[in-house]
Amino acid sequence: MAHWRELLPEKQLFERQLRPEALKADLAALGQAVARCPDGEIEEACAVAAMHELPWVRQALLRALAVRAPQHDEVRAAVGWLTHDYEDYVAFEAVTLAGELRLREVLADLLVIVGRASERVTGFAGKPVGIGHAVVLRAITAIIGSTDQAVLRSVEDELFAEGVDQAEYPARPVEDAADGGSHEHGSMAAVPGGVVLGGPPPAFAGENLLFDWNDPPEERHCAGFRIDKLPVSNAEYDLFAGSPAALRHRFCHPREPKGKLHLRNTLLDSRSGPGHPVTGVDWFDAYAYARSLGKRLPTETEWQRAGEGPDRRAYPWGDEFDGARTRCLPPPSGNGWATVDRWRDELLGLADDPPAHTARERGMPGNVSPFGVGDLSGNVWEWTSSCFDGPAFSPVGTDRDAIDVIYDQRSYVVIKGGTWTSLPEQASLAFRGRDLAFDRHFEIGFRCVCDCGGDGAR
Repeated sequence: MAHWRELLPEKQLFERQLRPEALKADLAALGQAVARCPDGEIEEACAVAAMHELPWVRQALLRALAVRAPQHDEVRAAVGWLTHDYEDYVAFEAVTLAGELRLREVLADLLVIVGRASERVTGFAGKPVGIGHAVVLRAITAIIGSTDQAVLRSVEDELFAEGVDQAEYPARPVEDAADGGSHEHGSMAAVPGGVVLGGPPPAFAGENLLFDWNDPPEERHCAGFRIDKLPVSNAEYDLFAGSPAALRHRFCHPREPKGKLHLRNTLLDSRSGPGHPVTGVDWFDAYAYARSLGKRLPTETEWQRAGEGPDRRAYPWGDEFDGARTRCLPPPSGNGWATVDRWRDELLGLADDPPAHTARERGMPGNVSPFGVGDLSGNVWEWTSSCFDGPAFSPVGTDRDAIDVIYDQRSYVVIKGGTWTSLPEQASLAFRGRDLAFDRHFEIGFRCVCDCGGDGAR
């Protein structure tokens, strides 16, 4: 068998050749070789696992090392580092291992992801929302060794006695990339300017909501614009990601992380076909794609306006949820989800035993807004250009490592629409999800807008 170093794929070569099936075979051989490596090479393998440019390699090495020497100090350090990998499947693997190994040294960093676990295990779901949230919460309670609210609160108070630093937002966003491409309007819908309101939609009044809807009920205005009728597909995105412009980073944000890989992380996932909405891309991938067409990402106000129309409906088709029109996580019974804990149990089941299907193909029948915009409810979350807790999103200090980034509230972006793992409440047009702009999940995609006008657009 070849030495494991000889089996390491090269990022630049893979970007040029794009042979996913061959990479799968190489990764299997790599994992087998590392699982048999001598003791003297474990530290080197851990360093490669933490820093290799291809995420699939990081995951393969992490798995092999966890089998080879789970109690080795360097393996434990690599697990802790990769709990904040920007690729979801790498981070999920590391977070699960951190719980199994009870790595108390990563506890504070995990708590920053979900907020106070003492409130999450018994109360509202909080944000972010999805499989990652459930996996991290499970690891936290495993590390602490308790789900008791008082025990969790005591640990949190000890770790965060001085609170978490709150950074100031920049006075204005960083300038856009220098140039942009061009586009046609045939696949876009014109949306007239208007007003949207924060908080739950009127149709939810009096309902027992499972999430912490703490958004202020303020009016937000937007001018007319055009928006893609459907989210960007895998096929569309792959054309961009494999292009010379993407490889040369022609349309990228000035503060994009160094050495950025624009290939989606679902490239090896056979469940994600050409007609499915693209997922496994971060905010910077979406930004670069939009710029390559002379477009941009929508603000959360524009996104919500495109779905609600003039009557502030809860879903694109009206006020009543209709599971036949979208793709969400169906409740175990026809009575809906009784508690957040029950839903989280379902999410952990999906994490431990991946389903045969994730998102549906684009163009779900009946999932169309009054302005003719499709697929705004469920299936995949969508990136916006809005910061979750502040003004327009503007990346700050992207040369920092991932663990530093999670403590900076300026790094979190609003995501909209819900996904295939969401509850109906999350798939409503007004719901605000959030995630790190640097993270790449198989639950988040995007669509684009342009400023060619919605009111009397040409």
